[in-house]
Amino acid sequence: MSSPDATLIYLLDQTIRKHNLFQPDDSIIVAISGGADSTALLDLLTKLPGYNLRLVAAHLNHFLRGVESDADQEFCRDLAARYAIPFESRRIDVKSLALDSRLNLEDAGRRTRIAFLDELRLKHGATVVALAHHADDQAETFLMRLLRGSGMTGLSGMAYCTTRGYVRPLLEISRHKIEEYLRERDLIWREDSSNSDTTYLRNRIRHELLPILEEYNPAIRSCLAGTAAVIGDDEALLDELTEQEFSQLCRMDEGKLVCAVGQLRALNIALRRRVLRHAFKQLIGNLEGVSQRHIDSICHIVDSDRPNSRLALPHKVTAVREYDRLLFGQTLKTAPDKVPDLLITAPGCYLLPTGGSLTIEISDPPSNYSALPTHTAYFDLDKLDFPWLVRTFRTGDRITSFGMSGRKKVKDIFIDRKIPVSERKRIPLLFCGNDLIWIVGVCASELCRIDDTSNKRVRVTWHQ
Repeated sequence: MSSPDATLIYLLDQTIRKHNLFQPDDSIIVAISGGADSTALLDLLTKLPGYNLRLVAAHLNHFLRGVESDADQEFCRDLAARYAIPFESRRIDVKSLALDSRLNLEDAGRRTRIAFLDELRLKHGATVVALAHHADDQAETFLMRLLRGSGMTGLSGMAYCTTRGYVRPLLEISRHKIEEYLRERDLIWREDSSNSDTTYLRNRIRHELLPILEEYNPAIRSCLAGTAAVIGDDEALLDELTEQEFSQLCRMDEGKLVCAVGQLRALNIALRRRVLRHAFKQLIGNLEGVSQRHIDSICHIVDSDRPNSRLALPHKVTAVREYDRLLFGQTLKTAPDKVPDLLITAPGCYLLPTGGSLTIEISDPPSNYSALPTHTAYFDLDKLDFPWLVRTFRTGDRITSFGMSGRKKVKDIFIDRKIPVSERKRIPLLFCGNDLIWIVGVCASELCRIDDTSNKRVRVTWHQ
């Protein structure tokens, strides 16, 4: 029968290869606490045949248990010396940090550890940071997230390898096998007294809930860890599908994400939610503070018959529905309420208060008006002489469109052309007296019709 030594080294090697955690000759930061898990991880990594890894042991003293915490730090220092590898440590008063930052102890400790390990990885040019989470930790994490309420992403448990460069080589190995390995090799470790404190949810799950569940299924720990692994594989597939859909219906445009409403509507609701979460993560970098309620609110404005909607989201993100577009951004601005009017008294170039310019020049009209670009219009100064006025849209504005007899509300024209509400006050309106003669870039008035008797003709061009 294989010894625990050979069995664990084999299992570790298989996990590293299967999940491509790192390569031979890589430099690795090994996070050690002095407990059984990290003590075994460090020993195993030094013995992996054919890897020749360059290891750096890292220990963070959370300063929570007084002399016990200090003794853990010295134990880890001696452990690194035993293997003749570099040792990095730091003492941080996590309790004070939590109070100052208004965080709970667990969150403050997690953030502190991540900052410390990220700093060491950069300092030593390490490929990855190795963490000692094992199969029992995975089972506990699964139950903890299930009790708190979690979707598939949470129930997939801890990843073997994260985008941050953290790896967990022991995730397929139980705590029992780890301790058996340590005893076989006569290796000692430290016991953290806080691990028995049942005020923490994880400890209650470990010491109270799991023993009860083992009465129903003695292999419940490996069963839960296996379930998390299966969900993790499903999650990876769904992530791939999400990426594909996201790339087809969303694009980045000047710092904001623009998604196609019609394509979002056509998606299965589960995939649509995932695409929306992915869109948010692409814009912000994380999903902290984004709940299912926020995602459902976005789905509501996608499904709504209202073509224009606005929704405030965490991280100062705004989601805006504009007809067939859904925009996400942190700096989505509405047009200013008050824009100064511009008086035009002669041909020339005029800068517009909303941006861009109008160029007015003497010119004969084209032979074919149908081929005229939307940003250009011609006027007869015998009928529509200066001065002209340029201003933005106001409620009640009307125009007699070219080729029409009756007047129509400008708002209705905007709706017909599906011009977003956020853009409407940025579109210049050109007036001669009280008559609206051109919704610039949209449509001209019947009043600008030019006939053979016209002698004073001008071309007006809108430059955006």
